[in-house]
Amino acid sequence: MNSIRSFLIVILISTITLVSFLTALHGYRESIKEAQLLFEDQLRQQADILGTVPVHKDSEIIISDLSSKNDVSNNAFQIFNQDKKLVMRSTNAPETLITGLIPGFSNANFSGYRWHTFVKSNQSNSNWIIAAEREDIRNQLADSIIMESIFPIVVSIPLTGILVWFIVSFGLKPIHELAMQLRSKEVSDLTPIKIETIPEELTILAASTNDLLQRLERSFSREKRFNSDVAHELRTPIAALKIHLQNLLDDLENPPDSAIKLEQGVQRINYLVEQIILLNRMTPDHYMAQFTNIDLFDVTRSVIEDILDEINLKNQTLELNGEKCEVFGDAFAVGTMIKNVLRNANKYTPENGKIVIRFKEKKGQCVLQIMDDGPGIPVTEYERIFERFYRLGGDRHDSTILGCGLGLSIVQYIAELHEATINLEPSEFESGLLFTISFPEKKIPTEFA
Repeated sequence: MNSIRSFLIVILISTITLVSFLTALHGYRESIKEAQLLFEDQLRQQADILGTVPVHKDSEIIISDLSSKNDVSNNAFQIFNQDKKLVMRSTNAPETLITGLIPGFSNANFSGYRWHTFVKSNQSNSNWIIAAEREDIRNQLADSIIMESIFPIVVSIPLTGILVWFIVSFGLKPIHELAMQLRSKEVSDLTPIKIETIPEELTILAASTNDLLQRLERSFSREKRFNSDVAHELRTPIAALKIHLQNLLDDLENPPDSAIKLEQGVQRINYLVEQIILLNRMTPDHYMAQFTNIDLFDVTRSVIEDILDEINLKNQTLELNGEKCEVFGDAFAVGTMIKNVLRNANKYTPENGKIVIRFKEKKGQCVLQIMDDGPGIPVTEYERIFERFYRLGGDRHDSTILGCGLGLSIVQYIAELHEATINLEPSEFESGLLFTISFPEKKIPTEFA
């Protein structure tokens, strides 16, 4: 059984039901004994009363049973004199002996029923008195009395089950609250759980969870610090390598192809290091707490200003259409996302090509579209281009085009953390790609809510 609640409820209800059944069974048996003793006392009393009734010694006297309106009464009796001659009987008693004249209790069959009988010898007049009571009526009365005492126990079982369900659910509520506290944590939130509000039984679990969170935080911090340190430490030798390489190329009138390829390799390494640094900076704890309403149009214009030289270098036409469009997020992260998409379009759009940026609102959402007339991407590759370090066709393009396969991966990462969706489709030009980013509805900052 996977559920602790279900296990406890089933076990407790089963135990209570079993105990109640055994208690009821024991009570039934004891009550049957008590009822039988009570009925036997009644038979004795009937026999004692019949012993006080005067009877005629010579003739049979038939007495109607006043307690019955039917031909067959619940009780019957016979009185025999000392000569064992019947001198008195009830209307439903036969003229022959019901049972042997042996003092005590026994059973007999007559008038179509099973009877419980009591035989007594009257010491005062030597008469024999036989009192009988129908066995089925005795059992019915006994069962009625017993069921009235057992019925509350039986009825209490489902009520007890409901109470057990509520009690177990209430007792397990702290576990649910602990789970909710863990579930409500953000991906980057590794702060300890508040143990003050947790019952003593869950303290060990909470303490173990906090210890795990602390170890994870230390591990993530070490990994982040290591990546950041490595990336930053690489900047200095790469910068020096670029300077020396540039000086070397300046000194050579006709640089060999190997020197040109070396320069391209150094640029690729520099680009990769910059992307790794950027990826480390894109951790949620860096900017999620800084989310606010930002103007996507203004952010895009700032990005265009940063890469305008790259656009002009290839003599490309850049068109910006739209107006103010606010989204909830971090300006630096959103700017990085737009810059990577624009740079991707700039790199693969040929000289004198066209790049169009459009803004529009659709059902309360802010939609950003970036379209180019480059070579485009096969539809079958739309999903793979977001994989880290993946380049289309294993970098099938001209080797002068820098790339490391991290740019669009970073774009998707930032989009997911902003709850934005990305859609790729063929460009409206003869060739190229249309990149659509749809942001969720604008949110109001907490301090103004």
